[in-house]
Amino acid sequence: MLATCLWTASVNGQPRDPRIGEWREDRTANSVGLYNVFEDLGNGMIRYHIAYNLSPQNRLYLDFRCDGSFYPIRNTQGVATDFSESCTIIGAHTVKLKGVRNQDEGFTGPRLDGYWLDGEGTGTLSDDGTHYRTVVRQKAADGKVIRTIERTFTRNAELCFSSSEQQFRECYQGTSPPRH
Repeated sequence: MLATCLWTASVNGQPRDPRIGEWREDRTANSVGLYNVFEDLGNGMIRYHIAYNLSPQNRLYLDFRCDGSFYPIRNTQGVATDFSESCTIIGAHTVKLKGVRNQDEGFTGPRLDGYWLDGEGTGTLSDDGTHYRTVVRQKAADGKVIRTIERTFTRNAELCFSSSEQQFRECYQGTSPPRH
């Protein structure tokens, strides 16, 4: 039994990403109400569904390992965009985050809007694993910090994520808390 627990906690020597699950952005006056899903694909691969609450044609995702390497964010058709992210697990409750825009002039794929800037920060889970806070410092091309973005999320125990758009919408709308 212990061997099984140790194996599931670490694949290929890599700790399990503590963010696996569904996260609803806490509703504040400044939040946009993101619904993010970290789906365990097995063998250390994770699919990060970014803003899954958007209409299907506007959704983005990232298939990655939390190993410090950069992986491209993809649009709903699976085409790599001009933005990539990386993460590194640095503790049981902390993940180091980085994002970079592809500066290659020959890049012909889809480009994300100007909100997506190079940056780095941390994601921290509460001790009980029910809350997740990200703080990311976005930077200009010269490396100067332009803005710091802080978002807080609560783990969604209702598990709304579904391949059925109707089932997802019904669950999402039925569990959406009011703004604070």
